[in-house]
Amino acid sequence: MLFLWTITKNGKIWLDGESFRHIVSKRLPADFYCQEVSFVGDQNLLNIYVTLPDKDDPQKRLAIIDKFEDFFRPLGMAVHVHWTRRPPDEYGVAVPMWKKPVFWALSAGGVAGLANLGIMGIAWVAGSTVCGYIIAWLALSEDGNKLLSKIASDIRDFRR
Repeated sequence: MLFLWTITKNGKIWLDGESFRHIVSKRLPADFYCQEVSFVGDQNLLNIYVTLPDKDDPQKRLAIIDKFEDFFRPLGMAVHVHWTRRPPDEYGVAVPMWKKPVFWALSAGGVAGLANLGIMGIAWVAGSTVCGYIIAWLALSEDGNKLLSKIASDIRDFRR
């Protein structure tokens, strides 16, 4: 969702809510979760909605609030953090990896691959997988396209 921040003589300034949610999520401790963000443009107020973990520490909450206030203050934004509790069954119970069928399927495939291909065969398969991923990332992702553009620009500059 886009939020209108301000209107200038050159046009309107919009903020992307999903980008702000991503920025906030990256700066939260592992046991906290950013559900949503909203922005009130005429008040320069960023509202952050954070789900608390089961074991809550009030000092950790204060540290999070201070961190976001310090981060967004230079941008001219005030921050208000809203704390919510997650219902016990909202996201389900975390299942350990070894209790998931995909873990056992990948393990069996790895053992079969090792038995049939050997160490060198597995190394070739792993290397091909990594190369395929890197090529796909460069070709399909926005960050990969930026990197390719920068490399091409650097090569052009080097030739001159």
